[in-house]
Amino acid sequence: MLRPALHAIFGSFLRIGAGAFGGGMAALPVFEAELVRRRQWFSPAETAEAYAISQSVPGVIIVNFAVLAGLRLAGKRGAAVAAVAVALPAFFIILALAALFAGRWENRWIAAALSGLRPAVVAIIAGAALRLGFANLRSPWPWLAAAAGAGLMLAKILAPVPLILLGAAAGLALHFVRRRKEPAP
Repeated sequence: MLRPALHAIFGSFLRIGAGAFGGGMAALPVFEAELVRRRQWFSPAETAEAYAISQSVPGVIIVNFAVLAGLRLAGKRGAAVAAVAVALPAFFIILALAALFAGRWENRWIAAALSGLRPAVVAIIAGAALRLGFANLRSPWPWLAAAAGAGLMLAKILAPVPLILLGAAAGLALHFVRRRKEPAP
């Protein structure tokens, strides 16, 4: 893959930052649209892996993802450019909202608008999760594991980080079991 120019990385991550309303989870379909479908810089599997890593480490998911993606695309400069670009829209939007709504958060119109955003964000996340699943889970077992993990999280039995660690351990265990079953060369 050719390294994209820094201005192309900046533009793409500025677009991602501007379209990623609802936080890191809601950013997944925006990442997918820009980096997989539009730019073709990543495959769906690479996007899923980078997203899982971004969610597994402390920090803002969207910025973590931008750093990982920028690093892969253009090294340290790409990481810095992507991180700044993805954060700029949120910075300016929050600055404008803070100035506009200072002292008015209890306004019934603002509260009503914000309550209407919540179901939209849930729909965006659910759609992204299904697209990601269809692109990456190729047999019934991973779908069952994903459903079990979702159930454990919804029941508040398992938090995201232990679930991710459990998934990584299961993947390693399956790898070693498959290697043992392969005939020796």
